[in-house]
Amino acid sequence: MRILITSFGVGIGHASRDLALARRLRDASHEVIFASFGSGYNYLKMNEEETYLMPTMNFQADEGEIKIKDTVKESKDIPFIFIKTMYKEAKIIREIKPDVIIADSTYTSPITAKFLNIPCYIITNDLTFGFSDSTESMSIKYFEKSIRKFIKEITRGCKKILIPDVAGTVDVPHKIEDKTVYIGPLLHKNPDEIDSKEALRQRYAFDENEVIILLTVGGSEFGEVLIRNVCDIVDDINCDKIIIFTGLEIKTDEFNIRDNGKIIIKEFTQFLVDWMQMSDLTIALAGHTTSMELISVKKPNILIPLKNHIEQHRNIKNMEKYEITTTTNINDKQKLLETINQTLDNLDLIKINEEAYSEFIKYDGKTNALKQIENLYK
Repeated sequence: MRILITSFGVGIGHASRDLALARRLRDASHEVIFASFGSGYNYLKMNEEETYLMPTMNFQADEGEIKIKDTVKESKDIPFIFIKTMYKEAKIIREIKPDVIIADSTYTSPITAKFLNIPCYIITNDLTFGFSDSTESMSIKYFEKSIRKFIKEITRGCKKILIPDVAGTVDVPHKIEDKTVYIGPLLHKNPDEIDSKEALRQRYAFDENEVIILLTVGGSEFGEVLIRNVCDIVDDINCDKIIIFTGLEIKTDEFNIRDNGKIIIKEFTQFLVDWMQMSDLTIALAGHTTSMELISVKKPNILIPLKNHIEQHRNIKNMEKYEITTTTNINDKQKLLETINQTLDNLDLIKINEEAYSEFIKYDGKTNALKQIENLYK
């Protein structure tokens, strides 16, 4: 089959898990082509994927906070962008003639697919939104309620909704329960495919006795404040090295980086999970894909949500049962420092909940997604 995957392009989490799925689909002799925008598009192009550029959808954010009112205010352009995106999708579909479309949190694609009579699957880990929970504005609450109804109608027209997580982690509206399948996380590497911490340190030339922290902000500019704050407190962090992956949207010229070799800045890696495995502690924004990778390597972590980013707060809540996650405020440097050093002091005591982990590793998201898609033609 020829498959078109449309990836939501804010951050790289959607594109990253879609790339993992694409590699599994290709192993099964399917052809995969992408379409995305923003960071997602840049990430896919860095991985040398054939990717069509889609119109950009913007979120307003500043200093680690999603600006809900500003985002909704700017939403006056949404109808135009929606139609523009569908027009672009239709052109791409007519050009490449896919047999199936997979829409990762892109809600124009199912409509375009229905118009053109092409089967469509949706990948998402959020069906209820909730961004209006952070405001008392009735206009914003009404706006979200309208979007929820709209999305429900869209999802009812697709073949299946594939949730890349374990059962029970997502609040599924009753009307689309029969469409929903928990496939499990879409990981680049299954746990048994990841090299040991010792082997990875040897590969990347790091001392096996060094205390190493990995910091990643998920590919968008929204986490820049977290990097700045860590750079400001670096002298007081009780570790030997901090490896920072900035993503493709953040410039590092103005960061307060000492010339002492403690901070190592990198932009991009194909397999971030290797660096998680190699490190003693990971600090990250609370994205869903990042969470799934951290569970897969059982690593202690500090997940920090953007303010007003309801999905990231839910991700942290879902991580609690694994007992390897703590959190703090993205803008409080003193609290951030205390949380980092306290976690480092207790690394030997932080162990994953094996019962929850056993449930997690029962799933092979890539294979389960492949089966759902191939069932279409059986």
